[in-house]
Amino acid sequence: MLLLAILLGYENGLGQADRFIYDNLVKATQRPAPPDVVIIAIDEFSIASLGRWPWQRRAHAQLLDILTEAKAKAVGMDIIFAEPQYFSDDDALLATAIANNKRTVLPVLIERTPTGLQPTLPLPSFRQAANSLGHIHFTFEADGVVRGVYLQENLHGVSWPQFALAVFNAGKGKATHNLASKISDDFPDTNLSNILEGDHLARIPYAGAPGHFKMISYIDVLSGKIPASFFTNKYVLVGATAAGIASTFATPVTTDHEAMSGVEINANVLTGLIEDRSISTAARWQTILFTLLSTSLALLACRYFSPFGALGLTLFLASLISALTYGAFLEELWIPPSAAILMVVIVYPLWSWRRLEAALAYLSEEFARLNQTTTMVLRHANEAVRIKNSDYLDRQIAAIRIAANRSRDMHQFVIDNLNSMPDATLVLSQTGDILMYNRIARDYFATLNLDKTKTPTLEAIFSRFDMPQEAGTKHADWREALLHSTPGNTAVEIETRDMNKREFLIKSAPSRMTDGSMLGWIVSLIDVTSLRAAERRREESLNFISHDMRVPQSSILALIQLQRNPSTAFEIPEFLNRIEKSVETTLNLADDFVHLAKAESQSYQLQDTDFSSLLAEAADDMWAFAHSKSISIVVQAEEVENCWLNVDRSLVIRALGNLLSNAVKFSPKGSEIMCSAKPVHTSSGSVIVCNISDHGKGIADADRTAIFSPFLRADEQDHDGVGLGLAFVKMVVERHHGSIEVSSILGQGSTFTITLPCVIG
Repeated sequence: MLLLAILLGYENGLGQADRFIYDNLVKATQRPAPPDVVIIAIDEFSIASLGRWPWQRRAHAQLLDILTEAKAKAVGMDIIFAEPQYFSDDDALLATAIANNKRTVLPVLIERTPTGLQPTLPLPSFRQAANSLGHIHFTFEADGVVRGVYLQENLHGVSWPQFALAVFNAGKGKATHNLASKISDDFPDTNLSNILEGDHLARIPYAGAPGHFKMISYIDVLSGKIPASFFTNKYVLVGATAAGIASTFATPVTTDHEAMSGVEINANVLTGLIEDRSISTAARWQTILFTLLSTSLALLACRYFSPFGALGLTLFLASLISALTYGAFLEELWIPPSAAILMVVIVYPLWSWRRLEAALAYLSEEFARLNQTTTMVLRHANEAVRIKNSDYLDRQIAAIRIAANRSRDMHQFVIDNLNSMPDATLVLSQTGDILMYNRIARDYFATLNLDKTKTPTLEAIFSRFDMPQEAGTKHADWREALLHSTPGNTAVEIETRDMNKREFLIKSAPSRMTDGSMLGWIVSLIDVTSLRAAERRREESLNFISHDMRVPQSSILALIQLQRNPSTAFEIPEFLNRIEKSVETTLNLADDFVHLAKAESQSYQLQDTDFSSLLAEAADDMWAFAHSKSISIVVQAEEVENCWLNVDRSLVIRALGNLLSNAVKFSPKGSEIMCSAKPVHTSSGSVIVCNISDHGKGIADADRTAIFSPFLRADEQDHDGVGLGLAFVKMVVERHHGSIEVSSILGQGSTFTITLPCVIG
């Protein structure tokens, strides 16, 4: 109990309950409005007389001139003058009137924009003429009620006093021309959610409800109905109260059917400053001590007094706490009392019935667990209730304990089996609410950006999946698709993809009780991404074998048929050359296919080797082919002679050879192929960057992605092959934790860039 009291005291009460008490104390301590605070209201009558809002600023200039002549103590113009007014010299007139007054305060409005919070400032001419600027930002508590303001707010390193504080200082003859009144309109584009700061949070000592302060219509001042002398030596606040243009707020002194305008709230803040009245909140340790002392007295009463005496003392303590809270509030100190009252009230019944409540709670808890689980016995099969010299309650508790142990064993058995399943599995209620899910499902939810600490809903999970065609239209409901019975209670199977483009087979099967009644649903999310990818690769391979491998063989058979007919026969050298070309094509395709399969396998023979030797060997292998086309291969790899890689040497040489072979194949005769390599050192380690550049026809932008895919290639009409060579290169590089990129300009050539991590260098 004492720990609970400390905790509630540390949290400074019970939130809404304390706010309710605070608001009623504020209402109970209302006081007359001071005579030296006057509000000039922009009300419905003034708008009807002067026309639609906003008015021409010469009207505001005229009002300020009247207040200047009357020698008002200070003027707070709660009006945003952020935009110029294109009426002759209205802005100049108003700026002159503000400057002549010398004690005019203008507001700063802090608004939320797409780039964060930004201040809305008066025009520069108005800022320079004003005595000071003040922010009109109120502080809302959790229930949306304005109970306090920050007397100082900082934004972008610029500090503004609260509007009423600025008016109060102006009335005291204190000009606050600081950075806030001289800044430019250009504020940095910054996320201000982390920059807006407030200092000196003060609770507002409300003097009364809306309409409590002396309020004069704006038009009555302009028309002379109110003599100028009335405003002599008074604080004057000018602001909107008319519906539609006035910002209104909930306050402790308002009701559900009314609200208070911002200018009236500022009048209450100003009144508190004038009267040197403020309401401070008790420190956390004071609230803890207050709550702990009250709880301790209640516990002592329950321990040492009779039940009737303890009840009487409990009621007395609750009354005493209320009286002390009211007395402290009159002394301008707010101590949240709800935690202390609550603890005093609950101590008595908890102490009186604690033993009986403990027994009943235990029985209730065990019965609930028993009803939620199956009666399958995993242990305690022969255990019996044999308690001698015990009363009825003890025997019942013992029986429930045995049954509960059996139920918990079964529950744990189910959980263990659920977690052992290889696929993400959900256990749903009849209505589709998620009751349980296994570890694989929990880990998978994290990949869907779902909160791991909360049980997600069925809609939250499957909103990350494509809606299957089988379920109906694109607006079909996943719940409806999964939770419906099929003939023979067979599982519903839906194949779809998630937001990460992973392919899943969703199975939903009903779960029934022994009497046939519906118990719930079991939904499995089976990841078939690898399976479907393998099926696609198999299909591509079959197409490759059935088409691309057969074409050269068919060409050979056709040549043989032609050769048998003397009228269509080729010369023997030409005949042999054609057959040789078809055979070489077949062998190259088979060789590429085998190497790609090896690259995709796990049987890499890794060894430490220097990259310069790999590149030199690959260039040597391609020398004869390049020489046949009068093409030179230039290797510049001196910088990487001391850089070593941990790679499968034969596969990397083959990959480099494929790139060089393509470069020779697509380069014109007499051109040059440049092979360069250099080390690059980064914070995460060293890498080797190798560039192989040719002067061929280049690769179109649309083909740059396709060239690395198996069975796809660019420039398909000019050259033989099915695109296995670059797919092999990409596979080898990525399996060695590297990367490959291509840059190309049509008609000028291409450059392939390989990056591989170093182990030494």
